[in-house]
Amino acid sequence: MFAQVVSVEAETDKLPGLLMFCEEQLPSFREAPGFKGFYLLADRRSGKIVTVSLWDSDADLRRNNDGRGAQARQEASAELGVTPPPVDVYEVVLQA
Repeated sequence: MFAQVVSVEAETDKLPGLLMFCEEQLPSFREAPGFKGFYLLADRRSGKIVTVSLWDSDADLRRNNDGRGAQARQEASAELGVTPPPVDVYEVVLQA
């Protein structure tokens, strides 16, 4: 399994809009081949936001990252009023 991790800092009042955006986008991601799950983590005091999406394979992750994922990140960044953040990819080597 592979994980895509994106971290960003935004104004704390932007979280509700981002949450709504993610909820609107999730149905199409759930249909993507290899999609395993999504987490939106937030520190409401500092405005730090981390997203983690899980994929069956590196190929599934990268296929999504180049299309629908890139567009969703661009739209989410506009919603937050920030520059699109870098994307990190990790292999999940242990799951408990």
